[in-house]
Amino acid sequence: MSPLAQRVLCVDDDPATLKLRRFLLESAGYGVSTAASAEEALAIAAADSHFALALLDYRMPGMNGDELAQKLRQAYPTMRLMAVSAVGQLPPSFLQAVDSQVQKGHDPETLLAAIAKLLALPENSAGHKTASPRTVLCVEDDPLELRLRKLLLESAGFLVLQARSGGTALELFKSHHVDAVVMDYWLADRNGTSVAEEMKLLHPRTPIVMLSGYSALPGEGMMVDTWLRKAQVEPEEIVDCVEHLIHLRSGENKGTQEDTEETKHS
Repeated sequence: MSPLAQRVLCVDDDPATLKLRRFLLESAGYGVSTAASAEEALAIAAADSHFALALLDYRMPGMNGDELAQKLRQAYPTMRLMAVSAVGQLPPSFLQAVDSQVQKGHDPETLLAAIAKLLALPENSAGHKTASPRTVLCVEDDPLELRLRKLLLESAGFLVLQARSGGTALELFKSHHVDAVVMDYWLADRNGTSVAEEMKLLHPRTPIVMLSGYSALPGEGMMVDTWLRKAQVEPEEIVDCVEHLIHLRSGENKGTQEDTEETKHS
């Protein structure tokens, strides 16, 4: 479908954001309706449900974006939902309810590209994800590097949890499902290998990628799945490495499940 045939509902409590987003999307050929609250968005959708996409902020007075996404998903299962929020770490329930996410503050071209990509999916794919996004825990005490790594992994389709210390990383690792960990070696409170060792005791099959300015000391490399030198690795290599390790673990888990089923029926 061309943009002219597609309508977008933008939901945000900031009037300036709504004004700019309407201008951007209408300039690209989309039909646009705006809502300054979740309650207003539900009223607009109830009066006219022919929206291809809803862009949802998270923090709003009254009903937040998480609850709104759940209600829209239930009432309009074919409507695409995209989270567009400045919140760095959105609740997993919100991220599971939407089809895509873009960090608020990205350049307009990034948002338009994400919208076009989402709307190009087959109609029956909205609200029926074939697989939940994989979750990566990024551990880095430098805030700029952490932000860049988060954007890198999110652009590859991962959900990203962030931690700036080993202690916070372990808390998140214990309280969330994590498919892979990307961790800096030098952390403010301890070194990465001691954190990796504790993680492996909890979940030995979760892959851990260690980033360091130095080569691993004897024995340290055995605590992680991959050791990468920061000065030598390209951003795309980090993504490729994470995807490869998750794929390997998924294959191993599938094989284990199949073996178990065979044993049950033998």
